[in-house]
Amino acid sequence: MTDTRPLPPAPGRSSLRLFWKRKPARKPFSLSATRWPWFLLPAATMALLSLAALDGPVASARDAMSASFQDLAARLTDLTTSPWILVTSGAVTLGALAALAFADRTAVKYRAVHVAHQAFYVFASVALASASVNVVKRLIGRARPSLFDNVGDFHFQFGGWAYDYASFPSGHATTSGAVFAALALLFPRMGPVFASVAIFFAYARVAVGAHYPSDISTGLFYGAWIAVLVAVIFARYRLLFAIPEKGLPARR
Repeated sequence: MTDTRPLPPAPGRSSLRLFWKRKPARKPFSLSATRWPWFLLPAATMALLSLAALDGPVASARDAMSASFQDLAARLTDLTTSPWILVTSGAVTLGALAALAFADRTAVKYRAVHVAHQAFYVFASVALASASVNVVKRLIGRARPSLFDNVGDFHFQFGGWAYDYASFPSGHATTSGAVFAALALLFPRMGPVFASVAIFFAYARVAVGAHYPSDISTGLFYGAWIAVLVAVIFARYRLLFAIPEKGLPARR
């Protein structure tokens, strides 16, 4: 989570203030800055199309999928679970803060603060996405594909709070959307690569029989939107991002 851009010649005192010392900008928070229709409408469209045309056939045909791909998906699927991401980004944040405490050069302090903010941004995005989706999907209570033969692909147990009824949206896909969207906002040149990796890890959950396609697409869009939401909040404190007139939050 380092940045290869050149350092400014003489960073100001405000550049060295950590996130808990920043004062918010006078401009109030605006939900429109998250560009939420660009996430909600495509997510709803893909979910409805998947429910109508893909979920049932995909669940029925899972046994016909390549056994080698199912094995690969099973091995890779847990790489995007939120604990791994939170531990990694949290460790980078603490490491950067430790480097800041012992640094004696301004340039090193600036770099440490910048890395701490980047890592904490990823941590906050994944934490908020994971915590919220785990509540939502258990309240919605959609049956997982493991119950497809008994109840079909459109069976719900609202508020059941059980693992077998926590399919929609996918928690793994939400985490994948959040972490890779956050990285894409931090390193926009790598955006297409991060988007491709996010889609691969998310849809691996279909191959292991844990989710339907509609669960995956919804989770991806939701996680990505949470990363944008957190970026807008950071921008209000003049951290990492700025809010342009049009488009997503941009690097400062």
